[in-house]
Amino acid sequence: MLGHAARAVPWGRVALAAGLVVLLMDLVRRDPWALWPLQGTAVGLLAGATAWCFDDVAVAVVDTAPRGLAWRAAARGPAVLVLVLAWVLAVHRTGDDAGFGHPRAVLVQGLVAITVGAAVACWRRARGEEAPGLVFAGVVVPAVTAWALVRPFDEQLAVFPYGTTSATGWHLSTVGWAVTGALAAALLVAALADAPWWRLRVSTGRP
Repeated sequence: MLGHAARAVPWGRVALAAGLVVLLMDLVRRDPWALWPLQGTAVGLLAGATAWCFDDVAVAVVDTAPRGLAWRAAARGPAVLVLVLAWVLAVHRTGDDAGFGHPRAVLVQGLVAITVGAAVACWRRARGEEAPGLVFAGVVVPAVTAWALVRPFDEQLAVFPYGTTSATGWHLSTVGWAVTGALAAALLVAALADAPWWRLRVSTGRP
């Protein structure tokens, strides 16, 4: 299993992403009022880097191998663990500056982002896509960065609460993140179980 992880995981990109996450959160710690959107960038980077871990470049071979998707996903667990530890370290280093006194809420955001990245990548891999993580990362990182910068619907439900957000707003945001994480976990389980009832089946017209 470790041998598969060593060959299949893009360790260079994962290590770079982990380092950038710590660096971005360190910048946030230095000036949270001005650089807070970088926290959203870090969260998006976690989701994208996690999805990278599940890409395969030889689908025709691995998808017909005796080892199923669940085994191959588990083998990439060490890479996901690296990202989890990087986020925990980043939030710990920023202390109360991580989330304007709400470090646990910020911690939840990153852990949910990792779960979402894994769920989306495994779901797309279960449908036969070769490298869904690369596409997902290219979309989610700029999208999440833009959301953290503009903060639309911030008064109704703050996705990335700010220093001016009320305690209730922080709580509702955390609840929203937790629900998203639960849904992503359910999708991940379904993908790894290869559930036939949700997979898209395309008819070839052959008897």
